[in-house]
Amino acid sequence: MNPRQPASFATRAIHLGHDPAQHEGALTPPLHLTSTYAFDSAEAGAALFAGEAPGHIYSRISNPTLDLLERRCADLEGAEAGVALASGMGAICSVFWT
Repeated sequence: MNPRQPASFATRAIHLGHDPAQHEGALTPPLHLTSTYAFDSAEAGAALFAGEAPGHIYSRISNPTLDLLERRCADLEGAEAGVALASGMGAICSVFWT
């Protein structure tokens, strides 16, 4: 691919947002199969729960795998951001509760 030429839709769908160098050279993004996360301190955890700091606290809310999916979908749709939810009912509720 020519570096001056924008990546195609298919290339962006497969590779956008993943840097193999950050994942031991793995070409496929890892699946983060945890439900909860450790924090450096109680204060750091409190800041995350309060929404004052970026990061993950519980996988049903956000996790690195979900973040990558949301970024890729937003890019492919030409949107500023994207939202992925765990179920169809979650999607329906989020529409009516916002």
